[in-house]
Amino acid sequence: MKKIFMLAVTVMMLAVSAVCSAANGKVLDAEEAIAEKFISGGDYKAVSSLMSADMQQNWNETVYANMQEQIAKTFGKLTTNRLRIIQKLDDADVLIYQVVSEKIPTARFVYVFVVNGEKPLLKDFTLGLPQQEEPAGQQQAGQQ
Repeated sequence: MKKIFMLAVTVMMLAVSAVCSAANGKVLDAEEAIAEKFISGGDYKAVSSLMSADMQQNWNETVYANMQEQIAKTFGKLTTNRLRIIQKLDDADVLIYQVVSEKIPTARFVYVFVVNGEKPLLKDFTLGLPQQEEPAGQQQAGQQ
């Protein structure tokens, strides 16, 4: 009897967790698609429809084109763009990607999404570059 009860409890726990995962899966897939479309460049009108109203005010076509140009100039070709961290907050989702490129060995692209129902909208985008190491001579001078 005990084994049957434990089996039933285990099956119920798995069923509930599967349902919960599926609910977040659709939103996460949409967020990943938006992040890919945003970073790959292209038509601003198509990308702007995926932005929140706040972001649309700060990111016009010129700013978006300038950002794409700076990424191409600073990073070169992106060789790796992997989702590493997902943060689910009360009013936003944060996706952090590890990026490897021709010119910069590692960086982070951070996408912040606001979710209305099951439709995520991009709220903010930031870059995280590695800190520059000081040459050994400057470190020793600073310690004296």
